[in-house]
Amino acid sequence: MKRIAIGVLLAIVVVAIGHFYGPTIYRVSTDRPTLEAYLAEAGLWAPLVFVVLMATQVVVAPLPGLVVGLVGGYVFGAARGFLLNLAGFTLGAMIAFSLARYFGKPLVHRFFGTRYDSLLARIRGKRGALIIATVFVFPFAPDDVVCFLAALTPIRARLFAVLVLIFRTPGLLASSLTGAGVIDMSPEAWTALGIVGAILLLIAWRNKQALLRWGDRMLDTIGGN
Repeated sequence: MKRIAIGVLLAIVVVAIGHFYGPTIYRVSTDRPTLEAYLAEAGLWAPLVFVVLMATQVVVAPLPGLVVGLVGGYVFGAARGFLLNLAGFTLGAMIAFSLARYFGKPLVHRFFGTRYDSLLARIRGKRGALIIATVFVFPFAPDDVVCFLAALTPIRARLFAVLVLIFRTPGLLASSLTGAGVIDMSPEAWTALGIVGAILLLIAWRNKQALLRWGDRMLDTIGGN
């Protein structure tokens, strides 16, 4: 009951931020210099501000998150930026999932119309978890949208969280490393990342039970269980 209350409170906070500060959030999250300046002004609060911004860009609109991910690596460094990127995206993904599960298809149609209904139909099939993982692992796929669509299927919230943690990691890591200047992600490099992602997805799916157990242990650790 306590976790549900915390989840509802977080959802209300993020949605309220998006409602009242939507234009500002859009401007900040889509313009790198503006976002860097905004985080510099936040001072010691910058990590928290960044996580909230990353979560908000998943839930509200949703907004493009590539700029946010790159800036995370640039401002906080590769390792810290990656952890903040992963924390923010996971928080936003779970809030989006919770909102869509509570309010159902009307909320999803309000955000996206009916253009993703065919994708929803595939996610509802027997290989729904595989499709969700595929969207998460490939660059520029509609991962934010899938956070809402997944909630309209029978998938458990815990399994969805595991899929987020495992399969969003490569893309968020690449963004963080690029932002930190460790690697240079040209269009060709993003294509290569997609190919590597496909290979990793195949390997991961062949060992999915072990990966899911690892994900469960990670969630237990995060939750303090």
